[in-house]
Parts: sequence; C-alpha cells; structure tokens
Amino acid sequence: MQLWAGLKTWASEAVKHPLARWVLGGVAAGLLAGLLVLLYARAPVTLDEETEKVTFFQIGAGASDGPYFGLGRRLAAIISRPPDAGPCEPASPCGVEGLLAVVKSSAGSVANVRAVSAGHFESALVQSTTLDEAWHATGPFRGEKRFTNLRAIAGIYREAVHVVASRGANIHDIADLKGKRISIGGTESGTADIALAILRAYGLTPKSAEIVREEPDLAEDMLLHGQLDAFFTISGVPDTHVADLASRGAIDIVPVGGDAAAKLVAAHPELSLLHIPADTYRFSPALDTLAVNAVWICNAKADADLVHEMTRALFEPGNRDLLPATDDMPPLPKKHDRTMEDAMRRNLMMGAASDLPIPLHDGAARFYREEGVVPAN
Repeated sequence: MQLWAGLKTWASEAVKHPLARWVLGGVAAGLLAGLLVLLYARAPVTLDEETEKVTFFQIGAGASDGPYFGLGRRLAAIISRPPDAGPCEPASPCGVEGLLAVVKSSAGSVANVRAVSAGHFESALVQSTTLDEAWHATGPFRGEKRFTNLRAIAGIYREAVHVVASRGANIHDIADLKGKRISIGGTESGTADIALAILRAYGLTPKSAEIVREEPDLAEDMLLHGQLDAFFTISGVPDTHVADLASRGAIDIVPVGGDAAAKLVAAHPELSLLHIPADTYRFSPALDTLAVNAVWICNAKADADLVHEMTRALFEPGNRDLLPATDDMPPLPKKHDRTMEDAMRRNLMMGAASDLPIPLHDGAARFYREEGVVPAN
C-alpha cells in the first residue's frame, strides 16, 4: 500500500482544495516527481493495485492566480473520489468513484481550446465566445482548421465584462476610451477578442487608442501606477480584485450598454446582457454590461461513461456548495426544502445545457436526457 499512499500525497498537492485534503494524505517525494512526469506525458493515467483503481483527469484553467483556476480547483474537488473515500452520504459531497482530478494552469481560453483538441488536457474551462470562434475558425483561430472535436460538458456560470477605468481619467462610457491607454487582456485569454468587438461596436478601432495586452493582475498594477487609463477583465460578479480597487476609490466601472451593446448581442448569441446592481462595487452606481458563459469542455473522444458520471457529480446537491454562487447559479437550498431544491437543481441543469456554442458530449447529453432537461433526440 506504499504506492497508494504516495498517490494520495501527489493528488493532495495538485488539487489544493479542502475536500481533496480531507480524502488525501501521506508523504512520498520521490514518487511525486515520477508521477508528475507520467501525468504530463500521458493522460488520463489509470493505475491498478489489487482491487483499487485510480484515474487521473486534468482540468485546464487559466493563470494560477485567476478566477478560472479557482473554479477549476472546485470542479476538481467535486468530481474527485479516491477509492478509499468511503460511500457517499446523502447531501454530502460525492464525486466519481476512483477519479482524481487535477487543475492545470494555462495561458487562457485560446490555449485551452488547442490543448483539449490536441489531447494535452482531458478537459478545460473556456469562454463561450472563444468556443464559438474555435468552432468556426474565426478570431484567433483564423486560418486554422475548425476545432470540431470539442464538446461541452456544462455551462458553469456567467461572467461579466468589467471595463475598469482609473478615477480621474474622465472615462464614463466606451466612447471615452478614444486616445486612452487600454489593456485588453492577454493574447491567449479570449478577453482581447471581446474587448476589440466592444470597441468596434462603439465606433472605435484598435488604432483609436493605445492598446496593450496584459493579464488583469499586471494591468491592475499598471493602472495604479499611472501607466494605464483602463483595462478589460472578464470574471464573476463581484470580482475580488475589482472590488478592492473600488473600495479604495481608485476606479470607475464603465458601462457597456445601449443600442451598441444590444446590436452586439444580436450578432453574437454567445454574448448576453447583464445588469450589475448599485453598490455591488463600492461607490459604483448600477450599470449594464455584457456577459459570457464559462463552459466546461472536453474532447469528443472522452469516455462517455466517465463524462456522464462527472456531469452527474456536478449537480449532486451535496456538491453544489463547492461552486461559487452567482445570480445564475445560487447555492441550492438545504435538504429541509426538497421541493425547492429539486426545482432549482432542474433550473441549474437546464441552464448548463442551453445556449452552448458547441455540441454537448455524448455522455453529458445522456445525463441531461435522463433528467428530462434536453429532448430525447
């Protein structure tokens, strides 16, 4: 059993989540290095010892300090269930038997598309707009073959487009960005394409402003040091970094609304309108902006039974609290209100299976059909 103890240590370090720490333990530094090499070279990897079997499964996310990485860690905790975790208890977290999921950092949505398509990641989190571009070989994928081997597991939650401007830069709407110093996100993040589409919708071109491509954490520092006037970031509401800047009175949050936003949504169904209430961010009035889906994807060749079980785990009431609460996916009610719980669980599943820019994976589609939230065909 020494090998199994080493496996548990490796997974504990990789997943970094309270649930994972509850089920994993031990120390085996030498085995750690060997397993990491094995996982990098071949994935998923299945190891057998007597009657125990463990399967490793990767979830590609974004930068290690970004929101997608945190969401990936929660997904990893939800679907993981080592062989010695014991039976699932009602209303308690319950993953896929024998599965250990690992979150992997990446350059962002564009990089994740290529990694899943090529088989370097078993799954990943990708913005819906980036998936639409990958499916049609447009935007950053122009000139490449269409990525038709991608499949959706679930739309996880909606993210808001935050246009963050330095207070005092006199930026009150998108048109005011003309001539300003703007960061539109990293080259592989997917944020850049949305930012450019928004600028064009308001009559601006890349030459209308001084545009740089920096990740949000660096853009935030540059803005505070007077090196930027504004930056784009896409994240859940509220975004902790934006909230920190707002609490200091250092920023204005620029709305993305009106006819230009409505026309943009009409042309891009993967986008939607979103209202951020007043006082969501300190000193910020209510405002309208755009939203995109964070979609959990895998390769079309992924094992259908495994994907079916991961999708089931995602909607287990005991697992729901491990995902961040948003207006679209609030925490499920406690077990004392079963009728309300069942209704909200059904709404969550319907939302996760709808408005996706790529087809559902066969395993996920089978789960949604069994639950009656997608048609039989």
